[in-house]
Amino acid sequence: MAISLRLSVNGAEDGAGRYLTWSPRPASLAVVDADGARGPVEVRLTGPTAGDGGRLDLRPGGSDPPSGHLDLALDPDGTPVPFWLSGRFGFPSREDGDAPLEVRARGTDPRALASFPLMVRIRKDADTLTDGERSRLLLALARLNDQGRGAFRAFRDTHRESTRAEAHGRDGFPPWHRAFVLDLERALQQIDPGVTLPYWRFDVPAPRLFDETYLGAPDPPSRLPRFAASNPLRVWSTDGQPGIVRAPFFDPRRSGAHDRNGQAVRREAVVTGFPEGFTRWRGPTEVDPHGSAHVSFTGHVRVIDTAARDPLFFLLHCNVDRLWAKWQWLHRRFDPDEADTYRFAGEAGDPGSTRVGHNLADSMWPWNGVRTAPRPPTAPRMPFPPSPVTGTPGDAPTVRSMIDYQGVHDAGAWLGFDYDDVPYEP
Repeated sequence: MAISLRLSVNGAEDGAGRYLTWSPRPASLAVVDADGARGPVEVRLTGPTAGDGGRLDLRPGGSDPPSGHLDLALDPDGTPVPFWLSGRFGFPSREDGDAPLEVRARGTDPRALASFPLMVRIRKDADTLTDGERSRLLLALARLNDQGRGAFRAFRDTHRESTRAEAHGRDGFPPWHRAFVLDLERALQQIDPGVTLPYWRFDVPAPRLFDETYLGAPDPPSRLPRFAASNPLRVWSTDGQPGIVRAPFFDPRRSGAHDRNGQAVRREAVVTGFPEGFTRWRGPTEVDPHGSAHVSFTGHVRVIDTAARDPLFFLLHCNVDRLWAKWQWLHRRFDPDEADTYRFAGEAGDPGSTRVGHNLADSMWPWNGVRTAPRPPTAPRMPFPPSPVTGTPGDAPTVRSMIDYQGVHDAGAWLGFDYDDVPYEP
């Protein structure tokens, strides 16, 4: 009989927790059957060192430097030995399970003992997805929509003109939309756990994204994108109406977004380079590039009341969130209690507070289920969906819970997502 081992990642032993980002996450390895061994079972853990898939970093402790391998001494009585795992920055997965953790015996007989499939699950530039990644995303979106009958309807009903004050025009704009994007991503992962929501980088061309095999090719003079017969989004439907209404004022195959007057969206380097605190950054960014990207089209995505009918809305806002994440990284804005990270501490009604829903301690609608004024009278999405990899942010996320998404300031704040071009740096 061979030695048998059990791996736990993110507190789960059944494989549901084996999804990593750039942030170190707790893991443990234990002996299930020692095959007669009486002393410590000496093993070496390694991740992939070649190929196009994900790669791993290992640490004995969460704050230790990363390494491509880790040696452990396992107790034959089955006591779990803790260590920490993360994806190696620059090497995200392309498929679920393509970053296996290999366990080999040490010593004179370095035989393979176990291989555990892991995934470095990272949000990527939508224009760079592989054919397989794109196909899985489109299938998950189509299943969530289910030709207008599915759970996507609640997402569409959450983002309306009547709910504007919950998510726009104040400092809660970035954290609320971070939660909204994460909510959709978790819904997609309940369908396919290997899917992440990609971002549309709207300041550069995206020829593969705006294609009939993806989010639809512009088809002037029609305002309806053209979809291939095999594209699952071809039967997209919202509000009892089939199709997506969208026509750009620019050629997405050749340029970044611009409005009907030719005014281009603000470039990424300008957006992330603002050295001022959060409030000074949020206001201009909400207008441009965020608002400018919306109005670079006619159709659903142009206005608040219909924007979420178009799946492009979520890729647009994923990019807005990425810009915030990159700004946080560049300027070290992860501690929620620092005024330059977020201005309004406490909760609504406190001295110096702002509108309810935009203060650090405020819970956010609709996930809190509050239906009394000044909140909207309905709450289409509640509670916030759980994740097998983290208990954060809980059923009713607060503004605070959206700030330290990587767990840089507080490891317990980790939200379970990362971007392909924003590293984890404690």
